[in-house]
Amino acid sequence: MLKKQSRRIIVIACLLFLVMQTLIFASIPKDTDSETIKVVVKNGTSTYQIADMLKEDDIIYSSHLFMLFTLLTGGKLKAGEYDLRKSMSTMDIIEKMERGERNIYMLKVVEGYNIYNVADMMEHAGIMGRDEFIRLAKNEVYLGKLGIKGDSLEGYLTPDTYYYSKEMDIEKFIEKIVQRTIKLFEKEDIKSRMNVIGFDMYKTLTLASMIEKEAKLRDEKPLIAAVFHNRLKKEMSLDCDPTIIYGIIYGTGAFLGPIKKSDIITYTSYNTYTFKGLPRGPICNPDKSSIMAALYPAPVDYLYFVSRNDGTHVFSKDMKTHNHFVATYQRSKNSKKP
Repeated sequence: MLKKQSRRIIVIACLLFLVMQTLIFASIPKDTDSETIKVVVKNGTSTYQIADMLKEDDIIYSSHLFMLFTLLTGGKLKAGEYDLRKSMSTMDIIEKMERGERNIYMLKVVEGYNIYNVADMMEHAGIMGRDEFIRLAKNEVYLGKLGIKGDSLEGYLTPDTYYYSKEMDIEKFIEKIVQRTIKLFEKEDIKSRMNVIGFDMYKTLTLASMIEKEAKLRDEKPLIAAVFHNRLKKEMSLDCDPTIIYGIIYGTGAFLGPIKKSDIITYTSYNTYTFKGLPRGPICNPDKSSIMAALYPAPVDYLYFVSRNDGTHVFSKDMKTHNHFVATYQRSKNSKKP
């Protein structure tokens, strides 16, 4: 009886010693180096793989110690990108991963931004490089997987603020943004309206993107939409200045502006001064109000509009009246120049 009790005491003492040693060693940092090391733990990564990764990066003493302390805490390590340091103890690292204190990146897609603007935002946010995003945005295989019939993601990135954590595959992250746009067009009322006006999702996004770039005020969007619809019905060129700019950007990667006369007459597949009908595709990412304006233009017979140079526009039914307003507001604009 006494022998059995002695054995139990010895076993308990050994276990306590092992636990205490684990706690002691787990609380000692690997080094005094405080330089940040970014470690990405993808979804589905096992505790063993995480321990092996940290040991390989020389952040922890021992992968076995990491595994043992994780077992003792009974917590679950969360996927994500973590800022770690060699001056952190194994205990600190495990607690940080159990709490999920990972890096979160914010991407803001502003209405009217094109894929080149979004690429800049991607790089600025630290999500991915500008050129890397543009390559992905124009990747035929990726676009096919998303069901996009155009040659880029242009028009499909719903304006909003998004949050990204690097345990998620970047392609999946972008796909979720695109799906928001696609789901809007899966609504029965939207599908029905497109059928009435003879548009599909791609044409609607294309026209909506033009409205987005032309309109400064939401209330004017249906009026601008009406001008474009009326010109399409009359088989007139759409003469949309932002399509000139986008055509240059698409071809060269930049637009230094302002628009020159030579730009107006130079053909690109986007420049709506050089052909009749819609451009090759969307020229920016429109918001929902622009999409709805493209589907529900105002019931007016305007064919022209010109900026008043204050964010609003004046609309006309005929060229003579339009030319009068162009001359009036062009003079006003020139008189303000120093």
